Amino acid sequence: MANPAETLETMLTDFERAHPGAGANLRSLIKTTPELETRMLTAIEARNLDSFQALDPTLRARGVLGGFNPDNNSIALPMDMLAVSGTDPQKANTLRMVFGHEIEHSVNKTDIASTAKSTKDEIARIAAGPSPHDYTDALKNHNDSARLRESNDQIAGFNVLAAHVRRENPDATPAQLYEKLYSSTKQMEQYFDVGTDAHGKRTYAPKAGLTIGANGQIAVNADNVEAMGKYFYDKNGYPGVYTHRNLNEAYNAEAVAAKANPGRPTPEVKVDLQALKLPGFPLPPGFSDSSPGLTPPAPRAAPEAAPRDPSPGRSPFLDPAAQAPGEPGASDRAYFQMLRSRLPEGVPDHAVAHAMLEAKRGGLEAERVDPNQIGLSHGKICIGGTTPGFHVSVDPTKAPPMEQVQRELQAMAPQQAQAQVQAPAAMAEELQPAASRGR
Repeated sequence: MANPAETLETMLTDFERAHPGAGANLRSLIKTTPELETRMLTAIEARNLDSFQALDPTLRARGVLGGFNPDNNSIALPMDMLAVSGTDPQKANTLRMVFGHEIEHSVNKTDIASTAKSTKDEIARIAAGPSPHDYTDALKNHNDSARLRESNDQIAGFNVLAAHVRRENPDATPAQLYEKLYSSTKQMEQYFDVGTDAHGKRTYAPKAGLTIGANGQIAVNADNVEAMGKYFYDKNGYPGVYTHRNLNEAYNAEAVAAKANPGRPTPEVKVDLQALKLPGFPLPPGFSDSSPGLTPPAPRAAPEAAPRDPSPGRSPFLDPAAQAPGEPGASDRAYFQMLRSRLPEGVPDHAVAHAMLEAKRGGLEAERVDPNQIGLSHGKICIGGTTPGFHVSVDPTKAPPMEQVQRELQAMAPQQAQAQVQAPAAMAEELQPAASRGR
C-alpha cells in the first residue's frame, strides 16, 4: 500500500499528464511550500484527499478560485491561474492561500459532514413537529459553527502564505513584512488597513482585532478567530450562502412532512432574519420573517390572483403546488418572488424570470443580490449585487416565453448542483467582467 508521499506523487503525476503546463506549475507550487505539502500529506493519510481536478469554467467565471469536493475527495483548481503561476508570483501566492484553506476542509471533512448532518436532522425534526416551525435557531447554530470552521481554515490559508513570504524576506522588519504580505496577493488586502505617514509614505497595519506575529502568521486564539470571522466569513457573504442552502433544505423538509401527513393543518413556518443578521433575505414560499417590528409577519406565499404573465396558464414561479420534474425549485422560486415583489405590476412574469436567469448567469445568485438595488430604470430591469460592481440590466421587451426561460434554468441545474458541492469556495480574487455584468 502506497504511503502518503507516494500517493501525492501519483496525484501530481496524473494531474500533470492531463494538464502538462498547469500540472508542472502545481508540482512546483507544492514543493516550494512545505507547509502546504505537509497538510496535503495529512489529508491523504486521513483518506480525505485522492485527486486534483480542474475547476468548472462556469464557477471560475463567477470568480470562484477553488473548492474541496467531499464526494470524491478532490480539490478543484483554477486552470487559468495555474497556467501562469510559474511566472506570476501574485497568482502563485493566491493559490498558496486558497489551497491552504481548501486543504483544511479536506482534513476536517468528517467534522464538516457531522455538522451538516446535525443541521439536516434538526430541520427534519422541526418540519415533522407541531406548528409553529421556527428554523431560526437551526440556521443560526449552523452559521455559528460554519463561521468558526471557515475562520480557522482561512487562518490556516493565511499562515501557509505568510510562511512563504517570511522565507523570502527573512530580515524584514514588522512594517516591511506587513507591506510584503499586503502586496503578495489581492487576497491579503482585506486584512490590512492602509494609511500614510508624515512623509507621505504608505503604511500597512493589521485590521482591528487581528494580531500578526513576528513570523507573519496569525495565532489561533479567540480574538483572531473572531476578527477573521468578521473580515473573511461575514465580508465575503458566507452567512447568506449557508442560510440559502439550509432554507432550501427546510423548504424540502416541509414538503416531505406535508406529504407524509396530508391531513395536518398547514403549519406556520418562520425565520427571524434579524436574529440571523440577514434582514430582507429571500425566503421560500410559505415562510415568514418573524423579525421584531414586522407587522404582521406575513408569509411569502404565492398569491392566488391570476398571473401577470400574459401567456396562458399559471406562472410556475408563483404556484406553490408546482412540484413536477423540471419545474422551479425552492431556491429559484424564492429568488423570483424577491424580484417580483420589488418590480412594477406591469412587468410580466416571464420578463422577471428572464431577468433572474440573466442575473444567475452573471454570478448573482439570490444571496448575492441587494434587495434595495432591484427596480425598473429607463425601461430595463436592474438587479444589483451586495458586492460593488456586480449588476445586470435586462430589457423586459426582449424576454423569451416562460417555457424557454424554464428550460434554460433547468439546463443550469447541473452546474448549480456542482457549485453547491464545492461552494462556498475560498473567495473571489477580483471582479471579473462578464456578459450582462457591469462594473
